[in-house]
Amino acid sequence: MQRELFDGLAQRLGIPVELSGLGLAIALVPILAGVIYHRYTHAYEIENGRKLRLLAGFISRVKREFPLTDKVQTDMGQTIAGRLLNYGTIAFWTGDDRSRLEWRNTSDPDRVIAYLDLLKSGPQGTSYAPAAHQAGETARPVSRMPEPPTLKEAKSAKVTHFGKSVEYKDLKDMVAQRIRTPLGDYIDNDDGTVSHADSGLMWLRAPWGMVWTGSGFAGEPIRMKWSDATDLFGVGTAVGSTMAYMGSGKRVASAFEHGYRKGKCVIDAAGYTDWRLPTAAELDQFVPFHHRRDDDMSEAEAAMSEDDAYLWGWKGKASFAVAKRLYPELFETNVHLWTATGLGGGLAWAYDGHMPVGDFKVGDLRGALFVRRLTGGEMRAPETVDEEVAW
Repeated sequence: MQRELFDGLAQRLGIPVELSGLGLAIALVPILAGVIYHRYTHAYEIENGRKLRLLAGFISRVKREFPLTDKVQTDMGQTIAGRLLNYGTIAFWTGDDRSRLEWRNTSDPDRVIAYLDLLKSGPQGTSYAPAAHQAGETARPVSRMPEPPTLKEAKSAKVTHFGKSVEYKDLKDMVAQRIRTPLGDYIDNDDGTVSHADSGLMWLRAPWGMVWTGSGFAGEPIRMKWSDATDLFGVGTAVGSTMAYMGSGKRVASAFEHGYRKGKCVIDAAGYTDWRLPTAAELDQFVPFHHRRDDDMSEAEAAMSEDDAYLWGWKGKASFAVAKRLYPELFETNVHLWTATGLGGGLAWAYDGHMPVGDFKVGDLRGALFVRRLTGGEMRAPETVDEEVAW
């Protein structure tokens, strides 16, 4: 329509029609300038998890700070242009219209609202105590079932969690347990996570969909197709052929550094937000298991005694006992897990209760166990004790 308008004006004014495109470009300049201005001059910053700060201007300057409480109500509106360009107006208030505050032209408002909801659910030290039944009786904190995440919420808000309004242990009461294995120490951090220093990885103890109650995980794992899992939580380079055996070459090719792409959804759990879907190589290390096969052995593996090989194998009683101790909810629910590594031809690597990972149809419904890289300083429990797993 704009092109026809400019062509008509050009003919009436005696200007060559070929130059009418210049007028169209000039007309688009203020639109593009407006989009760029809104995108790069408005920013919202979370400070210490309890305060929202508005930054405005090409050289950002503080305009307003707003403390977050559980009484703050939020709302969001978008025009048609806002829906197309992903910006909108966020309004919040604390009980009446006189306190209403609007922040216009906010980039990615759905994600901002979702993060505000996580912040409003309360700090990690929050506990819930019943009223005292008798005079002088001291009320004690009690756990309650936190609100579980959903696949729909993760797709729309692009933020997910392992339980809102959850009761966490006080830092002073946390005691980590170290379990020694031939493949390095696995540490239960007493916050729903498991660390393995030899691989440099930290795992969430239970599949996505379950919620942390302060002492364990409850609820039901979310099962989804591989396309949903990788779209939300990360996807790696497709490697291998269509066979269930994953040799050393494929393990190397599927490493995290080889073309991994982050997912669209942020996972907020145990105080970290850099969780993601593991590659096939990484999932091969989440339990003390070592793949021993005659045609894929290093010199060190070949020199192992039969006793060592037995202890390191998945069928060994020691490895299974440690795995069940570290991930009790995973074994109780018997959920199978996707990796971020595809195969092509409608197949991807997955864990089906046996090690190593194998190839399965991407249309199957499986769960997700999330991983992150250890960066140092993650040990928050003030005390760590050695624990011997019996079998």
